[in-house]
Amino acid sequence: MEVRVAASFGFCKGVRQAFALAERSFELGGPVYFLGELVHNHDAMEMFRARGARIVENPEEIPSGAVVVTRSHGIPKDVQEELLRKNATIVDTTCPKVKRVQVLARRLEEEGYRLVVFGKASHPEVQALLSVLKKQAQVVATPEEWQKAFAVDHQGPFAVLAQTTFPSVLLQQFENWVREQGLLGVRIVHTLCDETEKRQRELEQNLEQNPGDVVIVVGGKHSANTRSLFVLAERRGVPVFWVENAAELRSLSLPKRASFFITSGTSTPDWVVQEVVTYLQSL
Repeated sequence: MEVRVAASFGFCKGVRQAFALAERSFELGGPVYFLGELVHNHDAMEMFRARGARIVENPEEIPSGAVVVTRSHGIPKDVQEELLRKNATIVDTTCPKVKRVQVLARRLEEEGYRLVVFGKASHPEVQALLSVLKKQAQVVATPEEWQKAFAVDHQGPFAVLAQTTFPSVLLQQFENWVREQGLLGVRIVHTLCDETEKRQRELEQNLEQNPGDVVIVVGGKHSANTRSLFVLAERRGVPVFWVENAAELRSLSLPKRASFFITSGTSTPDWVVQEVVTYLQSL
């Protein structure tokens, strides 16, 4: 049995930065509240719960004067304004790449484009993005949705952006569809996170070189970029398991005498990946 690990695993640079900011929030002297999960990974968030942080979903649950750590996915404009009215100390951990997309979206809107966002409408990053726009943008994720968005009777020009963790294979499918349809007035702007794309490329390269590998994707079940890795492997038709940690992996019936390739989402702690590696090597 052989166990291979992707060259890029564990926290990405943006998540490391967010965690460093969150850790310093405990030095600010007030009760620490996390407005939603900093990242979509339960193991990572348990580290902060153990230090006494409260994780809430609604700003109404946060008392006046508290220290509030935002999600790395961004914070909706109206929520930020409510926290400021409460005299909260806001620790903004928004990923710089997410902020870049917000700035870009506003500029495209000012230039007269109708915006179409590829992503999950309920995802915190998409909600934060929509909150900074003056006009309503369409959010799409499937061929049926984007075909409706670009129907003949809809007036452009359109600018297409994507949630930074949206699956690149689906965005490529859309780009191919645009070419096949000969659509004009559609500007596709690259906003995918280069780190998540790199991890997807590493997975694809391994599957080409080692098509018999069983893929283990490690990461939170609510993590969009982790889901992208799982979807990629699933579409290639290879055996793939998506687990949050080694404890979950132990409960699965894994193939005997298999070779494994381990990859992880950008919000998965390094030590969680290492525990998975250690377990597989012990089989």
